[in-house]
Amino acid sequence: MNEYAVTPETLKIRQAWTLDLKVEWAKAKIREWVHYWGLDGVYVSFSGGKDSTVLLHLARELYPDIKAVFIDTGLEYPEVREFVKTWDNVDWVKPEKSFRQVIEKHGYPVVSKEVSGRIERIRRKPDDVEYVNHWKYGIKPDGTKSAFRLPKKWWYLIDADFKISDRCCLELKKGPIKKYEKKNNVVPIIGLKVTDGIKRRMNYCKEGCNAFNAKRPISKPLSIWTDQDILRYIKENNLPIAKCYGDIIEDEDGKLKTTGLSGTGCMFCMFGVHMEQCPNRFQQMKINHSKQWEYCMKPFEEGGLGLKHVLEVLNVPYE
Repeated sequence: MNEYAVTPETLKIRQAWTLDLKVEWAKAKIREWVHYWGLDGVYVSFSGGKDSTVLLHLARELYPDIKAVFIDTGLEYPEVREFVKTWDNVDWVKPEKSFRQVIEKHGYPVVSKEVSGRIERIRRKPDDVEYVNHWKYGIKPDGTKSAFRLPKKWWYLIDADFKISDRCCLELKKGPIKKYEKKNNVVPIIGLKVTDGIKRRMNYCKEGCNAFNAKRPISKPLSIWTDQDILRYIKENNLPIAKCYGDIIEDEDGKLKTTGLSGTGCMFCMFGVHMEQCPNRFQQMKINHSKQWEYCMKPFEEGGLGLKHVLEVLNVPYE
C-alpha cells in the first residue's frame, strides 16, 4: 500500500480544516515536492483560472523563481490569455492541432470525459457484445461489475449523428505538456481539487497530494481545498484574477461567488454544461464574446464548430 494513501474519512476531516491550516498544508506539500525533485525539476501548471492562480501565488511565496507553464490551446477566454501575460517566468506551450481538427477526427466532448470516452468505445466495436457490456453496462469480461458504467440517460447519444470523444484534452493539453516535461526533465504541480470529480477523490485516497511513485509523478497541493476556500483566499489576499470572473461577492446565504463566469475552462468545451443554470456558459458567451459564439455555433461545413446542433441534441439552451 502507498505510504501516502488515506481513507475517505481522513479526506473528509482534512476538507473540514480551516483555510489557514489548508494553506500551511499546501505549502508543506509544495516544499516536499521541490525538496525531492529540486527547483529546476518542477513547474507550476498555470491555466490562468482562479485555482491555478492561487496555486502559483502559494508556490511563489515560497519560491519566487519557480517556473510556470501555460498551455495555449486557442480555446481560452481572451481575458484569461491577457491575464496570463501579466505574470513573469511563464512558458507558453502550443499543441500541434486545433480544436476543430480534433473534433473533426475524433468527435465532440459532451457531458463528461467518462461519458464521452465510453460512447466512443461502444461505437468502436458495436457488434462485440462482451466489449459493449464492459463499456455500457460496466460488466467486465469475467462477469464482475466495474465501478463505472454509462448512465442510461445518455444511451441515446450512442446513436447521435455526430462523433463523440474524450480525446480533446489528450490532444490539446496532455500530449503537449508531456512532451514539454520530457524535453525539460520536469514534473508538475497542479491545482486539482478532489471536489472536481469522483476519480480525483479516488486518486487522492490512493496517492495523497504528492504522487511520487506514479507513472507520471504529480503534485496536487490544493486537493483538499473547496471552491469557497479558493474564493476566500483570493479575496483575503487581494489577488488579481482574470476579468471574465468579475468580482467576488457574498450571496444571500453568505457564500462567496463570482459576478461573472464561475469557471474558465476551454471556451467551446461542453463537459458539464447540461448541469449549469441559465445563463449557462454559452448563453453568457453570446453576450460577452459574440464573435466566439458565432464561430462555435456556425455549422461545421460552413467553417464553424457546429456546436449549435450538438447542444440541441443535448437539450441545452445556447442563446
